[in-house]
Amino acid sequence: MRSEPALLTTGNPAKRIILFALPLFASELLHTFYSMTDAFIVGRWLGLNGLAAVGASYSLVWFVTGFIIGLTGGFIVITTQRVGAGDEQGIRSSIAAGLMLSTAATVILTLIFLPLHRPILSAMRTPLEIMDGTSGYTMITFMGIAAFVFTSFFTGIIYAMGDSLTPVIFMLIATFCNIVLDILFVVVIPWGIRGAAAATVISEIVAGILSVAFILKKFRRFLPGRRDWRTGRKDAGRHLSLGIAIALQGSIIGAGNILVQAATNGLGAMTIAAVSAAQRVRGLNMMPLFTLSRAAATYTAQNYGAKKMDRVYSGLFQACMISLGLGVFMAVLNQFTGAPIASLFLKDSPEAVAPATQYILFTGYTVFILGIMLVFRSTLQGLGMKTAPILSGVMETVMSILAAFILIPQLGFIGVCLVNPLSWLASGIPLYIAFGILKKRFGKEVI
Repeated sequence: MRSEPALLTTGNPAKRIILFALPLFASELLHTFYSMTDAFIVGRWLGLNGLAAVGASYSLVWFVTGFIIGLTGGFIVITTQRVGAGDEQGIRSSIAAGLMLSTAATVILTLIFLPLHRPILSAMRTPLEIMDGTSGYTMITFMGIAAFVFTSFFTGIIYAMGDSLTPVIFMLIATFCNIVLDILFVVVIPWGIRGAAAATVISEIVAGILSVAFILKKFRRFLPGRRDWRTGRKDAGRHLSLGIAIALQGSIIGAGNILVQAATNGLGAMTIAAVSAAQRVRGLNMMPLFTLSRAAATYTAQNYGAKKMDRVYSGLFQACMISLGLGVFMAVLNQFTGAPIASLFLKDSPEAVAPATQYILFTGYTVFILGIMLVFRSTLQGLGMKTAPILSGVMETVMSILAAFILIPQLGFIGVCLVNPLSWLASGIPLYIAFGILKKRFGKEVI
C-alpha cells in the first residue's frame, strides 16, 4: 500500500511538535524500560558486581552508540529536508548515500572497537573484580554494531517521512523480546553479563527488520533505483559532512563521559553501582526532553526544506517553553520517587541507595537546563548547521575534563553529581550565540 509522507509544515507549531514527540516519548520510554530491565535483572540475579560491571561499560558503549545515532541522524537531516521540499528524486538519492555510508561506518567501527574494547576499559581504570564481566558485556554489544547502525538509519527514514508512531510499535515488540531474552539468558540458561548484552543486540535486530519491512511496504517508491545509487555516490560528500559533524559532537561528549567514568571508577564498585542505578532514573528525567528535541529537529528540517523559516523560529520558542515545564515537573517527581526507584536496583546494597538518590536529585533540579539546550541544538542541526553543535560538544567535554581531573578528585561523589548540570550550562553557550547570529540572517540561506 502506497503512503504519502506526513508533513509538519502546516498547523500550530507547538501542537505539531507535541503530536510528533508523543510517540517518540513512548518509544524512548520503552527503550529506557528495557534498559532498566537489564539493570534490574542483572542487579537482582548477579548482585552488586554484576550491576557495576554493566555500569562501568556505560560510557564506552554510549560513546559508540552516540556516534552511530549522530552519524545516521546527520544523513537523515538531509532526507527530511527533501521530504519537506517534496523532492522525491532527492529523497531516493539521500537514502542511497546514507545506505552506502552506513555500511562503511559499520565495518570501520566494528574493526576499531571490537578488538580494542578491553584495553580501553583498562585505561578507564575499571576495577579488576568486575573487568571480565564488563569486557564480556561490551564485547557482545560491539559485535552488534551493525544492528545499531542500520536500525538507527531505517527508523530515521520513517521519522523523516513524518511517521513517529510506527517505530513505537516496533520498539514495543523489541522491548518484549528484550525482557524475555533477559530472563532466558541471565536467569534460565544462564549466560550472566554476556546474556544481558546479547538480549539487547537481538532486540535491536528485531526492531531493524521490522523497520525495513515497513519501508518496503509503505515507502517503496522512495527506495533508490540504479540511477539513484549513482547520484547517491555524488551526494555522499554532503551527507558524510553533516553526519560526521553531528556524530563528532556526540563523540566529543562521549569522550568526556569516558573520562568522568574513569574518575568515577576510581571511587570503587559501590559508587559505580550507585551511579549506574541513578543513571537509569536520570534517563527517565532526560527522556521527554530528548524526544521533544528530536521532534523539533524533524519539524525544523521539514520546514526549512519548505522555506518556512518563520515556523522554525516559532517552533523553537514554543519547544523551549514546553522543556521548561517538563523540567519543573521532573524536579518535583524526583523528590518523591528517586529513592524508591533507585532501591529497586540496589536491593542487596542498601548502602548505595543514599548516594544514588543524591545523584538523582542533582539531576532533577537542573534538568530544565538540558531541555532548553537540546531544543536549540536540535533546531540548529535540523537547519544543517555544523559548527555550533560541535562547539557545544567541545564545551560539554571541557567541563567533563575539569570534573574528571579537579571536581571528582577534590569533592568525591559530589563532584560526580555536579558533572551534568555544569556540562549542560557550558554546552549551551555556543548554541545561544549561534541562534543570535541566525536571527540576524532571517530570511537568508543558513547553511
